[in-house]
Amino acid sequence: METSHIRACTNCVRAKARCSPSTSANAERKCDRCLRMKKTCQPSPPMRRPAHRVIKKSSTNNTSQLEDKLDSLISLLKMNESTTSSRAGYEVPTNSLPLSDPERSSSNLTASVTLGSVSFNATPVSTVNSPSRLDPALEPAAQEAEIYLARFRTDFVKHFPFIVLLPSISAHQLRQERPLLWIAIMTVASSNSTQQITLSKELRGIFAREALVEGTRNMDLLLSILVYTVWDRRFHFSKPILICLVQLAIAVLYDLGLDKPLSKDPALSLLHDLKGTMKPARLYRSPTMEERRALLGCYMLSSVKGTCIRWTAFASECLNMVETEKEFESDALLIQWVKLRRIAESVNSASEAEIVNKAPVVFYLRSLESQLHEFKKNIPLGLAENKTLLTELYTIELSIYEIGLSQTPGVFSDQSSRRMECLWAYFNAIKSWIGVFLSIPPAQYVGFSAPIYSNMTHFFMAVYRLAIFEHPEWDRSLLREHLDISGLLDKAKKNFARVKEEAGLDAGGSRDIDSFTAMATKFEAMKMSWDVISTTTSGSNPAVLNTEVYDFPMGFADEDWLRDWPLE
Repeated sequence: METSHIRACTNCVRAKARCSPSTSANAERKCDRCLRMKKTCQPSPPMRRPAHRVIKKSSTNNTSQLEDKLDSLISLLKMNESTTSSRAGYEVPTNSLPLSDPERSSSNLTASVTLGSVSFNATPVSTVNSPSRLDPALEPAAQEAEIYLARFRTDFVKHFPFIVLLPSISAHQLRQERPLLWIAIMTVASSNSTQQITLSKELRGIFAREALVEGTRNMDLLLSILVYTVWDRRFHFSKPILICLVQLAIAVLYDLGLDKPLSKDPALSLLHDLKGTMKPARLYRSPTMEERRALLGCYMLSSVKGTCIRWTAFASECLNMVETEKEFESDALLIQWVKLRRIAESVNSASEAEIVNKAPVVFYLRSLESQLHEFKKNIPLGLAENKTLLTELYTIELSIYEIGLSQTPGVFSDQSSRRMECLWAYFNAIKSWIGVFLSIPPAQYVGFSAPIYSNMTHFFMAVYRLAIFEHPEWDRSLLREHLDISGLLDKAKKNFARVKEEAGLDAGGSRDIDSFTAMATKFEAMKMSWDVISTTTSGSNPAVLNTEVYDFPMGFADEDWLRDWPLE
């Protein structure tokens, strides 16, 4: 066998033995092994190698590979967010993914992963298309946008401080980082009625596309829905959608996992990997202060329509964290407001207890009074005269002492004087709330939140209930002697009529009526109705006429209270 022979013979290949050429002179082209075993030595046939050799690496743990790939994807997203958030100057959660370039409206971020023999294309829920953009013709000018943002900071947030925008953030930066929030602020803070109506309608369409069509889930969408629901007044002139907006905000909050604490359960993480969706924040990090405020704000707003989200130990933890940190001055008001709403929830529970357990509501009255007394004692000095907080405080008092209007037999059977005490406290709460509300300068009405309007509706309903309450122990003439209802309606009408001028609305002219002038018209109609009833009836128990409904252009009432308003 020649030394140039480089292939093993057939026999050595089969035996998986070393094939060495024989050095003997009489080998006759045989290898040592074939010569020794006296076998025919034939070279093995040549094998053709492929042009590109593919080496397949074996995987010992497909799940580990999947997790590595997803971790790489998350790291990439975090790098992108850290770049944008460092320019914006405020916290941007990992699941928020704000866009720093508005031109990237059609970009999608996907990741291909393999689990066993099945492949997934994982598209994070929070990055499915960028937020919808406004028609350039509808966008406020740059100078206008800065004015609207400044007005939002000074006149709006103080009435519902669940959101913080640092003074260093310009309208341009906000538009780059939180485009939906920017549109919402421009809508509610606009000083032009025509522009406000147009933006309001456009924003509702954007919410529908982003939330339902694109499946967007991020802090930008959540905050924009909350801002719009709390401060926009235009959607109330058309179809009532308040409950839909509140429920949409709750759905986004739940999908982002902001209602639950940090979870270390690996099964939940794997579940989202299998779905190919972005992991909620609770699976890999603690919530930010911005997210905690959003949770508390969503709780507050949901309580307006009786669709309150369930208060949990995690919600208490968030409240305690905001109270401990107190990053901003506005946090103090948010904390006190939430605590008051917790007492209001206790009032609702007491009302339900009478129905379910047949226990008298009076049994809970002393406990509720004690809670309210403890709250008043611990109000910070800087908030003792805060009118926003006082309107909420008197609303809770009203809810507690509403039991005095109960006609249920046996409620006050053993405590005859207790009913009069409740009615007197009920009357004083009405008088106090109206006094605080009418003392607020009309220029500040532009920043009134949904809860304030809800409270206003509640108190005018209380006035009417007390005016028609029939009971041997109650003299309805006392209400007319101690409270000038016609006068307070007239004052409310004049205050709302002055808002446009004092707040500088529609300075350049507008073909659409502003919402505050519409409110003034409603109050005028109510005053005329009350005056007619007062002059055409006599005695302590005047008849009540119910022929027409004059309701506010708002969906904040807990019930259609003006359906019973006395109109001729």
